[in-house]
Amino acid sequence: NGKIKILLITIISFLVGLGYNSQISRNYLNSLTIKPSDNREFVKYDNIQKLIGSNQSNQSDQSNQSNQSSQSSQSSLVRFINELEDYEEFLLSIKNTKKIQEDILKLNIEDQEKEMFKYVKLLKIVKPEKKENYTIVFKWHDPNEAKKILQDILNLTSKNLKRSIDLELSQRLEYKKKLLFNDELLRLNYLNEQSAIAKELNIIDSQIDNANLSQSSLFLNFNTADFAYYLRGYKAIDKEIELIKNRGYQNLKFIEQEINDLKNTEIEFVKYNIYFMKSNLLKNTKLILTISILLGLIVGIFYVLISNAIQSQTVSKKTK
Repeated sequence: NGKIKILLITIISFLVGLGYNSQISRNYLNSLTIKPSDNREFVKYDNIQKLIGSNQSNQSDQSNQSNQSSQSSQSSLVRFINELEDYEEFLLSIKNTKKIQEDILKLNIEDQEKEMFKYVKLLKIVKPEKKENYTIVFKWHDPNEAKKILQDILNLTSKNLKRSIDLELSQRLEYKKKLLFNDELLRLNYLNEQSAIAKELNIIDSQIDNANLSQSSLFLNFNTADFAYYLRGYKAIDKEIELIKNRGYQNLKFIEQEINDLKNTEIEFVKYNIYFMKSNLLKNTKLILTISILLGLIVGIFYVLISNAIQSQTVSKKTK
């Protein structure tokens, strides 16, 4: 007698499940694996780092060289991931998509920026244990659009990392120049003082004989007060001053040219193939409808059993 009721309740439950399923957004979990690059152009970057760090003139710059060497020892993949994890490229890539525009169109600029950062949770970077590869996991409603967004993100990350590396090299070279110029300024001040003393004492030519020539090597450390540098004579000292002022710094120009060449060189920081991106549908329609039918059956059976029990009690009371 209760079969029709059970069937009706099951149909109603099925329709509710169908409506619920239609309301759930159709999202895909898109994943892409990126691997370390073996691009030889990155070796050129390390070589320039060594050129900049060579022949440092003081201990502070040697310490700086050590820090820079430690940074450059990181793999290109790790640096790429560090750049990607600021999510700047991700937010820039999704900002102009139709979905995001619909969500933030009616908001003011400040609220738009706050709302944008809520989408950061859509992108995750996963590093499997005991492996060098990273996996980018991106939840999006359209796999084709997700593929384009991921490609844009990776391209922007490469450009920003390249720009960061170029700037880092230029800054290190400028720092090297400043240290060199500072050392030479100190040297020139010292030589001018020694030249003035030699002229005051009328010492034109060197007064240092060959026997004491080994002692003259102390002039390399011009802060050593025990060595009378003016004994070389103001003629030689003035010539040294002239040579220092007219130096062309060919080594620095060479490094600068190497940096400029690197700026015009494409560097493949990581390896990936965008067409290997995997997409899995997050919404399981079959499961939702199956659960709806089962719930409908269970509710229907309980409803019929309870109804029959109530009816039986009513009939028995009337009989008495």
